[in-house]
Amino acid sequence: MPDSLNLTALAASLETYARDNQEHIFLKALVPGVGSGIANSPIVPISEYMTMMQATDEVVLTNLEVGDVAQPGGKNTFNPSQNAVNFKPRKGKVRQAKVDLQFTHTQIIALYKSYMGQVRAKNIDPQTLPFEEYITARVIAKFQENIRVQTLYNGVYNAAGSTPLDINDGLKTQLLAAIVAGDIPAGNVIDTAVITATNCVSETEKVLAGIPDAEFYGGLVCVCSRQYKTNYESDYRTRWGTLPYNQGQLKPNIVGTDIPFIVEPGLAGFGRPIFTPIGNLVYLYDDLSGADTLAVDYQKRTRDIAWVMDAQVGSGIAVAERVWTNDGV
Repeated sequence: MPDSLNLTALAASLETYARDNQEHIFLKALVPGVGSGIANSPIVPISEYMTMMQATDEVVLTNLEVGDVAQPGGKNTFNPSQNAVNFKPRKGKVRQAKVDLQFTHTQIIALYKSYMGQVRAKNIDPQTLPFEEYITARVIAKFQENIRVQTLYNGVYNAAGSTPLDINDGLKTQLLAAIVAGDIPAGNVIDTAVITATNCVSETEKVLAGIPDAEFYGGLVCVCSRQYKTNYESDYRTRWGTLPYNQGQLKPNIVGTDIPFIVEPGLAGFGRPIFTPIGNLVYLYDDLSGADTLAVDYQKRTRDIAWVMDAQVGSGIAVAERVWTNDGV
């Protein structure tokens, strides 16, 4: 591979690579959970505990709520149970997201030199990872990180904004709004002390006690911050000793349950646990409407390359009544 770099040829090559690999690039960018977990850790691909749903705009996450339906028979009359079946629709929506990047001449040359250095050191095989893919992979990796760490949980929709936090309302934002609106019943928000490294076990048990038996064994997860899980582990070791078995990596579940800890980097600083069934949290993405575009443009006079991508992403809570947490104070 030559050391010199023809920017016009690079721009054309990037454009060709983007066009030929657009489906693969968007699959990686729009579904951040498929390959973004960390092996042997509580940070798992989001596809392991969320529902992955394609949507072109709004999607109704309808909850069919069925109340008591059984009654004595032998009456020879039709006696429908009153208010036994109710629809409680919740909506999820994808919002437009974009990547606008400008690679200056200086940045491109520096990136190319870094790439060539790794090629010479035999860390990269240019036949399997060409420079075009090297650049694209870095951009997509950062896009995935932005969506998972910032947008997915912490986002607050602001169409006039310019950061990952502005793309859409994240799950934490929706959770807090659902508590205020009463969509998450007051009985699901358990009164606890402020959770620390000295009380996390007992306070977590209070939340568990508020989950109905029918839900408790129904494939729940505990989505939380790393600090929450660390507090639980520290409190547990203080209570029952520091044997190797009591180390966090060997105790992925809450003691006495089959409920795993799912650590989300985006929940850093959030002191509440989120207990919910697998699949109740929804990640939305659009690869159906043609709204996803990818283009590369080269400006000869300024010798810079623009890398432009448009996509649509979103998130939602399917059934708010199937979320349990604490009051956070």
